[in-house]
Amino acid sequence: MATAFKLNSLTKVMLASLLVTQGSAWADDDQSSRKSMDTIVVTGEKTEKSLKETMSSVAVVDKSLLENGQLASISEALSEMANVVVLTGSVPDMRGVSGNGGATGFNSFSGGSKARVSTLIDGVSQPFVADLTGDTGLWDVEQIEVYRGPQSTSNGRNSIAGAVYMTTKAPTQEFEGAVRVGYRNQDSYLDTAAVVSGALVEDVLAFRLSTQYVDGETFSNPPVYETNPTDRELNKLNTSSTRAKLLYTPNEDLAVQLTYSTYSEEGNSGRKYFLADEPFDYEPLYQRIMDTESDTTQVNVDYKINDDLSLDVLVAYMDYKWGFEAYEPLESAESDVSMDESNITVDSKLNFGLSNDFYSGFVGLAYFDRDQDFESVGATNYYGDDSSKSTAVYGETSFNLSRELTLTAGLRIEREEQLRNFNMAFRGDMLVEQLDNSHTLRLPKLAIQYDISDETTLFASARRGYNAGGGALDFTAEDYYYYDEETVNTYEVGSRSVLNNGDMNISANVFYNNFNGYQALSSERKITNIEDAHSYGLEVEAYSMLGDQWQLHGGFGLLKTKIDESSAFPDAVGNDLNSAPELTASLGLSHWFTDSLKVNLSANYVDEFYGDLTNTEERVAGDYTITRLSITYDTEQWLISAFINNALDEEAYTSQEPVSGRYPQGYVAVVNPQTIGASVTYRF
Repeated sequence: MATAFKLNSLTKVMLASLLVTQGSAWADDDQSSRKSMDTIVVTGEKTEKSLKETMSSVAVVDKSLLENGQLASISEALSEMANVVVLTGSVPDMRGVSGNGGATGFNSFSGGSKARVSTLIDGVSQPFVADLTGDTGLWDVEQIEVYRGPQSTSNGRNSIAGAVYMTTKAPTQEFEGAVRVGYRNQDSYLDTAAVVSGALVEDVLAFRLSTQYVDGETFSNPPVYETNPTDRELNKLNTSSTRAKLLYTPNEDLAVQLTYSTYSEEGNSGRKYFLADEPFDYEPLYQRIMDTESDTTQVNVDYKINDDLSLDVLVAYMDYKWGFEAYEPLESAESDVSMDESNITVDSKLNFGLSNDFYSGFVGLAYFDRDQDFESVGATNYYGDDSSKSTAVYGETSFNLSRELTLTAGLRIEREEQLRNFNMAFRGDMLVEQLDNSHTLRLPKLAIQYDISDETTLFASARRGYNAGGGALDFTAEDYYYYDEETVNTYEVGSRSVLNNGDMNISANVFYNNFNGYQALSSERKITNIEDAHSYGLEVEAYSMLGDQWQLHGGFGLLKTKIDESSAFPDAVGNDLNSAPELTASLGLSHWFTDSLKVNLSANYVDEFYGDLTNTEERVAGDYTITRLSITYDTEQWLISAFINNALDEEAYTSQEPVSGRYPQGYVAVVNPQTIGASVTYRF
């Protein structure tokens, strides 16, 4: 692989065109309501800001991209973003940092780690266990915000790589509703969804009820083993979700919202690895029927105390179940695995300086309590429990030093505690281990912002990210081991520009990350701290209207990573971090034939990247371009869409594992094959 940023022909075209990832998220399908950065509001950093005012590197996918059914999951929605790599069964990797981290696979059970990228739905953090499941279905979602780089000051430990913040639609005072039917050919995917919203008591009590059901199959070709016949549907994937909201607004100063949501997914989900000798026959390396269920009840209270103060409170309780039934050539080799979790989230925030011209900010208290019980029965037997707590005080204040210059300082002080018991029948013995881990962390943030004009803002920031240490089982050494926490100091400079009356938007971030104790996952799945590593790069995002009917949008990310010091992997010093392509880029063109009829063509490129820290050539993946095409007819009542994902039917690897004694055929993960689909939505 090259040691400097590549500038191939695709890159040159993109640079020349002022490209930017997910720039199309800054435009609604209706030409009269296209949005620019200064009108899009994001909330993932604990306060409402316009996209132009946000100093973090954030990309937004808004409802105009979510409503036509082309994006079936959160992973698909993120796949075109700069410096983001989406791998099978994984939380997205950002800027070369694995989103799963120490929570990958079996390590999630033996150590109970959290992912490095936090996913929050309406402010509630979503659990992650071993494999990414339960991200299918984007019905009735308002927008998705993706923050690259550490968000630990806002969200705590499990966002050292970034955060994904999803907001669902709120109850309305006006009565409205919609129904949708969608279909995809590749996975026989039938999507049915409905929503209804309106006032129960005018201006006082409103509701919203939405539901979605997806019945389909994956593109895998799972065999039925002659040595262990089964009547189970090995390739089915069924997803159902329901969300109910009740909004009480007795006066203009108080809003109380009660939300209940339930989600269920069953079937061939999670990581999809295929035998490497004929990878595009899609024969799976292993087979699992996975089951994910969650039930969440939350209350949000927003209270305006006076013109200068307001209070936001979130209280949520979640029951979460995750598990799978393995299917193997021999019944004696099968295991049934389950994880039951309950957690409580409390987050209260006092906003101040709302009417002050010199300063404004917030101070908050956060509490999180998680209890887990898990077990595996069958060929592999283990069980255990976990109790984890975190308590934090956090805050941020902005000072307007002049009309153009703003200084922002933030700090989070958090106490983390984890007690995990792990018991396993292991090679004739009973392994009994306890992980007792506690730590107090301080996560500062400092930023300065300068408005050089009404159109352009410059900024610089420094912040610290953190992820806790933990423990896990090393199968090779037959030993339970421990690893330390990891931290990162991140420095960024950037700009935001809204030009030509909002018809051109340009966003750029240059960043440098200095990692200490980076938690590296070896090819043997062992987590080891790397003393020192760094990364730097660039993310550019933009779109431009080309007249009244054409829009150019796209983006690119440049990334360099290096391991500077590693006593555990001395041969890896000087190597790249894994999952760190030097270039990610996207380019798209939209055309409105009329106010209602739109066609969109886009492509995104992911450069090649290493799959391990030793930079093994046999584990290199990437170097692919995925093309998408859609045509949408959107009126007040009807939204009719047809689309093709991976229109050129690109065949490429996102992961490779070479032939070995454990894997005599090797295995790979691949990009999703060409998919043709359509959806019809009726609004009333």
